[in-house]
Amino acid sequence: MKNTKFAALFLMLALLAAQVQAGTGAVGAVDSLGIQVSLAKPAERVVSLAPGITEVLFAMGAGKKVVGNTTYCDYPQEALSIPKVGGFSAKSMSIEKILALKPDLVVTSGKIHKAVADELLKYGVAIFAYAPNTFAEIARDMAALGSLTGNLEQARSAGAEMLDRIAAVQSKVASIAADKRISVFWETYDEPLMTCGASTFQHAMIEAAGGVDIFSDLPGAWPTISQEEVIKRMPQVIAGADDHGDKMTVEQVSRRTGWNLIPAVKNGRIFLLPSALVSRPTPRLAQGVERMAAYLYPPLFR
Repeated sequence: MKNTKFAALFLMLALLAAQVQAGTGAVGAVDSLGIQVSLAKPAERVVSLAPGITEVLFAMGAGKKVVGNTTYCDYPQEALSIPKVGGFSAKSMSIEKILALKPDLVVTSGKIHKAVADELLKYGVAIFAYAPNTFAEIARDMAALGSLTGNLEQARSAGAEMLDRIAAVQSKVASIAADKRISVFWETYDEPLMTCGASTFQHAMIEAAGGVDIFSDLPGAWPTISQEEVIKRMPQVIAGADDHGDKMTVEQVSRRTGWNLIPAVKNGRIFLLPSALVSRPTPRLAQGVERMAAYLYPPLFR
């Protein structure tokens, strides 16, 4: 039933977002900010301003059309050899380098790249903001972007596969009673101590994997919390991205005052996921959900 609901929702969102004007060669789509983007023909020269954007372009078969990306674009391997236009922040981007690549479409991460987008618009460069906030929005916005690059069907397929894989995990954990579900603390940063809010992919991944996010009641994306509150909520698992280095090991966390009382620390249940599988709005989030579910409930995923 959940698979059917996911598929129906995906198709509805894709139809709303991706509009292809047949017969004229022109293409159009609505981006993540609700802005209509129109091109005289499918884009052939695309510049990506974020790692997740580069990933989805390759996932939908448009990788060969990417003529520029950033120094953080490291997946797939082919992305490393593409000319770089900056880092990640708007300040790091070179307008001159972007324009020199003669793009017919630049894909931004939305509001964080507003300054770059505003400048490029002055030169008549088409801008598409890719900044989805949910699994369904990833599928929707991939379809929209795919319509602009002439890869609509592949984009739809990649998005649908992601949703199906996540739905399959949800189906497996559906039978776990509410009082048997494992509580999870997601650590985003240690100083100050921060976690994921209810509007983030990390929260959605915990819930999809059958876990209970202990801070699901907090609004916003990345709330700051106290160590005392984590201890009070007694998580059974502590999770995070693997870019914490040596700051998130069982040994290090157990040295925090009072944390030796937390079940996750006492039982050595600290789980790190590859950053690329939890931080980028791409189909690979499905892999993150699968790995987390397998860690939380091994018997269900052998």
